[in-house]
Amino acid sequence: MTLPHTEGEDGSPEGPLPTPPTPLVPLGNNIFLFEPSVPSAAHDKISGSGSASGCPPPSLIILCTWLGGATTPRVAKYVEGYRKAFPDATLVLVRTVLTDISARSFAAVRSRLRPARDAIIKALQPPPTTTRTTESSTTNPVIPQALLHMFSHGGCNTAIQLALSISEVAGTLLCDHLRQIVFDCCPGDTSFAKAFNAAALSLPATSSAPIRALGTAAVFAAVATITALQKAGFMSSVNDMRRELNKPTLFGTAARRLYLFSRADRMVGPADVQSHAQLAREAGCEVGLVLFREAPHCALVTEDATKYWHAIQGCWMGESLPQLNGESKL
Repeated sequence: MTLPHTEGEDGSPEGPLPTPPTPLVPLGNNIFLFEPSVPSAAHDKISGSGSASGCPPPSLIILCTWLGGATTPRVAKYVEGYRKAFPDATLVLVRTVLTDISARSFAAVRSRLRPARDAIIKALQPPPTTTRTTESSTTNPVIPQALLHMFSHGGCNTAIQLALSISEVAGTLLCDHLRQIVFDCCPGDTSFAKAFNAAALSLPATSSAPIRALGTAAVFAAVATITALQKAGFMSSVNDMRRELNKPTLFGTAARRLYLFSRADRMVGPADVQSHAQLAREAGCEVGLVLFREAPHCALVTEDATKYWHAIQGCWMGESLPQLNGESKL
């Protein structure tokens, strides 16, 4: 099946952006929203648009970024890619911050995420009169569908707390409307060294040597404290996170799962990603895996943007999910 898009110079799906480009609107602390002038469901109803496969585009895209290093230019690459691929989708962006993992309780994190929760609930609850007329002349209610993309452990933790917050207010709404989950460079293992490397990404690269040394020491102390508390059972651990991500009550099992990861990732090992994918498959999820070879952590799109966006769009449109084809032993 041919993907219904061409590629831009950066390899991302090419498509018209609004002119002038509509910026992301801040909703709260590191939470942003983009709403198209014509929402996806309404656009489909008016023009009959959708993919060649007959699968309508997502109504909602949720991006949960990684901890540290998720600078505006880096995040913009993914926002722009999704806006080109699915221009009529609402987009909710949640940036992960160190205090969400090191200092805030889960209750405090969920409180911070309320604006995102409310925007997601709104996007997944269409007007009761909305319908879509297909070529077969049957009229069906429009069912909003969501795509969730989480990056690294920071994004996983944010996505978990966001899903739990939604379930407290709207029950199974997210599970019922979630069609695809992208696991980008996640989940990994409990390694202290990998956790430190990931957290160190939050340090400004342009800092002077003395300031960076102080920052490195502070991050080391924070990660060491968190690791000790996790081992003592006082904080949720990476193993807890891995189990939570595969709980049927969190995201359900109907959403297709796409694991994107790299052999060169110093923070998340390929074997850890594969083992989690296998557990998800055993739990009843449909799973695909895409391996990159040289990309660093949370930068897969820089190695091969065409491969990256083709995998995401193909998964959404119902194509056969990619497998590793004999590369399972990494």
